Amino acid sequence: MPHLSETDFWNDLCHGVFGPRQGGARIIIDAESAATGVGKTTLAVAMARALSTAFEYEIVKDDFTLSGQEYLERWREHPGPDQPSVIVLDELAGAGAGDARRSMSNKNVNLGRSWQLMRKKRICTITTLPHWSDADKRMRRFADFRLYCLQQPIGYFRPYAVTTSFSDGHIMTRSYDDVSRIGFPNVGNHGDHLLAYVTSLKDDLLASEVFDADDVGDTGPERTPDDAERQQRIADAQRARAAGLSTRDVADVVNMSQSWVTKYTDAPHSDDQEATQ
Repeated sequence: MPHLSETDFWNDLCHGVFGPRQGGARIIIDAESAATGVGKTTLAVAMARALSTAFEYEIVKDDFTLSGQEYLERWREHPGPDQPSVIVLDELAGAGAGDARRSMSNKNVNLGRSWQLMRKKRICTITTLPHWSDADKRMRRFADFRLYCLQQPIGYFRPYAVTTSFSDGHIMTRSYDDVSRIGFPNVGNHGDHLLAYVTSLKDDLLASEVFDADDVGDTGPERTPDDAERQQRIADAQRARAAGLSTRDVADVVNMSQSWVTKYTDAPHSDDQEATQ
């Protein structure tokens, strides 16, 4: 099995940064069956370390966040086009930023704009979430790579390049032929201080009972139960569509109309379905 640095995925990533494009990269990490405990955050930290070494960039704790607002602030502080750098936005959907259920929020719009401007700052952003479909459609369209953590064996992922179709802009994921899976180190076994820091951020978020990193310590109005139920229904509907169900079948699953399903969910693409198998 080839090392990460010997794969076409790594070559494509580095070519986008060091080649003629001289840009950044946007990487979304999710998991098979939206499973927990398969190493999404561990992979994010391992990738961040590998990239920072390749870029000769000194990565620090402030480059790791669960907050979309803090991500944007850090984005503004990062070096200009002469120095590639890395930021990790963990729990892209679960922490509130980039959530598909909040696609029209200012937060998601601003995140999307930052990803559009990657040539202005050669930032490689690494994000994690339970499943690809949980991310705002704008974020998926601007992504460059999807890293799909496997349930078995743990410690491996499949890389996919993200593209869009020529005619209608459908979001597609393309697998790599040179490798079926790539291993990544369990940095937690080595007492990695960056992984420990991200874990502490998650613990603080759970303790806050807010479940949105941007709102920790915020005394503003809370979401109503109706809002929470609606957002959960949208997430369930999107998961069902990503699994290949028709809009009619999804409507039955979430007990809503077929037109509601069409309005609030994205149609899956065949390549995207293949990536989740």
